[in-house]
Amino acid sequence: MYKVVIVGAGVGGSYLSYLLSKKGLDNIIFDFRAPHEKLCGGGVSYKTVAKFPIIDELPCPRKVVWKSTFISPKDRMVKVEFEKPLIIFNRRDLDHSLLNMARESGAHFRKEKVHAFTLEGDYWRISTETGDYMAEILVGADGALSRTRRKLNVPYMKGDYFFSLQCFLNVQKDFVIYKFFPDLEGYLWSFPRVDCLAVGIASKYYGRKNYNDMKERLFHFIERYYPEQTKRISMRGAYIPFFSAKKLQDVPICSKNWALIGDAASFVEPISGEGIYYAIYSAEILARCILGNELTLFQQLCMKHFGKNLVKAGQIFDYFYQAEFLETMVTMAEKSKAIRKILSEMVAGNIDYLSLKGRFRKDFFKVLYDFISDSDLATKKERISHLVKLFTNYLKL
Repeated sequence: MYKVVIVGAGVGGSYLSYLLSKKGLDNIIFDFRAPHEKLCGGGVSYKTVAKFPIIDELPCPRKVVWKSTFISPKDRMVKVEFEKPLIIFNRRDLDHSLLNMARESGAHFRKEKVHAFTLEGDYWRISTETGDYMAEILVGADGALSRTRRKLNVPYMKGDYFFSLQCFLNVQKDFVIYKFFPDLEGYLWSFPRVDCLAVGIASKYYGRKNYNDMKERLFHFIERYYPEQTKRISMRGAYIPFFSAKKLQDVPICSKNWALIGDAASFVEPISGEGIYYAIYSAEILARCILGNELTLFQQLCMKHFGKNLVKAGQIFDYFYQAEFLETMVTMAEKSKAIRKILSEMVAGNIDYLSLKGRFRKDFFKVLYDFISDSDLATKKERISHLVKLFTNYLKL
């Protein structure tokens, strides 16, 4: 008999297990794939490391990146140096280190697939290929297409996902790339890891039927920037949850004896696709709720601590991914320190979408000064036109 059974040994599940084990709470994790290389850029924002310093202490290799290139929908480029670094891990290494930390703290782990679970009175019966286990609380931490979520009859909504493709190249770089498109609500990324380059693309509304289109975009990027790698490409596809306002309002992610965390609860920031921060944060909140015998407060506390910011990001998603808006942002970043600072903070995870409109109103004159003081007469008109377009869009947020 266990107090908690956790399905999924990724970042969120393993961290939750570690927190519970530290407090002496008996728990067990099931994951038949662990450890595995999840389809993910592997970028961990500075915000994540600052709030959860234990991530920085893990004994696994990582790449510390301070530079980026942003490519606009019309292929205009701007280089941005980060004020805070982006830390990039191999997901297999990151997940495995957290799982080991949980096991060293007393957690139990079974490399087994959960075939079924049923509620028998006040306890869950968990059935695997080797036998049955009993627990008081069931936690789904098994990713975007969570089987636990489906078996708990927690509904998915239309438009709930991004579709993504990724491949690994035998290339060494020291900067990240973000490439935007005029007709794609999403972006292409190039993230340098310790041993390779992770290159991927993700977009909302794209499913398996659009696989060839996304594959062509990714291949074209690789062919242009890394032509020597085109014969060695092996692409994998996956889904990423898209968080919407209704997720925390109309869809339950907990009850008195179960809960969902991380991707299984759709905790992914819609604009950037950041999920690791929210997997860890939701695990921390759930651990406090379990230890305090207040599991039913979990959803409410998630909304209080980070849910409202996710809701706002979802509301402005369509404005952000307008081609004109993205083109103007990259164009202005060439001359404006204020805009480069905003891009840097987005990568660091430090953008508060609830106060974004006020932030840009406050920065308007800083941006205007950057443009006027660093422009000749021939280009001032064009740049001021870009500035007006950008802030017109911001006022819609």
